[in-house]
Amino acid sequence: MFVSVEDKPLNPPSLSRDFARIVKRAGLENVRFHDLRHSFASLMLLRGAKPKVISEALGHASVAFTMDIYSHIIQGMQSEAMALLDDVLPSGINVKNDDKK
Repeated sequence: MFVSVEDKPLNPPSLSRDFARIVKRAGLENVRFHDLRHSFASLMLLRGAKPKVISEALGHASVAFTMDIYSHIIQGMQSEAMALLDDVLPSGINVKNDDKK
């Protein structure tokens, strides 16, 4: 919930309209207020924040729910981790079936 300087709840449609005007001025058209939640979660995951902390910040009922929504971020992180592993482990030797005899 967002409040005004008078400590009164802001009108959700007004908040959305004001946000749309701000992002348009910033050259970020078609960005919704709700997209901020997704940006927050994605950036936090990419920076290594614990999924439980992110889940609680978003108000999700479970970490599993959070991870289901943001699994695409985790998949990208897994690819990066495998690339790091490739850098650490020595390269294998490619052996053709004919060479095994």
